[in-house]
Amino acid sequence: MHTTARIALASLGLASMNTAHAGGLGVLTHAGFHAQNAYFYNQAGDQGIDKQYRPNYGAGLDILVGDKDDKVIGLLRGAWVANAAPTRPDTGSTENPIIPPAHMQGAHHVGSLGLGVQWGLLGDPTGAQLTTTTVVGSGFITTDNTEYVFIEVGVGGTYNLADNLQAHGTIAGTMRNRKTMSFGPDMYMGIRYLFD
Repeated sequence: MHTTARIALASLGLASMNTAHAGGLGVLTHAGFHAQNAYFYNQAGDQGIDKQYRPNYGAGLDILVGDKDDKVIGLLRGAWVANAAPTRPDTGSTENPIIPPAHMQGAHHVGSLGLGVQWGLLGDPTGAQLTTTTVVGSGFITTDNTEYVFIEVGVGGTYNLADNLQAHGTIAGTMRNRKTMSFGPDMYMGIRYLFD
């Protein structure tokens, strides 16, 4: 089992030791872009790299820990993420390039888990508020050993549609690390059921 998965499971175990009296459960969707390298080779075998921005999208669940009146709320996010395959690389002036068939494959599917905090900045948590969100996690469920870690920092807002029903949205900057670091924007939107 990977270290990130162990840490996530240990955190869940510690969190479950105390009975949660307040929190929430929600569904979310997300979409964004991430930097991805597309590789090619010249006839001598030297590698070339075309850095591309490829779309990613997905859906998941939010688990909130904290009273719905609190401005600071714990967040556990599990999601399925589909990363679009790279397109055919731009080989520039390379003559007769050798291009691996990665651009002919479909989307790359990943299961991710993130732990974070939603911070209320302005407004009322029971009405409308401006928030910032910090999340650390991993895309660790893969079929081809392409796991990655990520850090997200976002700004957004929440709006209570009813006493126990909340809409939320966030625009985040995401840093992924798998062999090299890459950056890109992500947008999240969803609905949460809050309970005390």
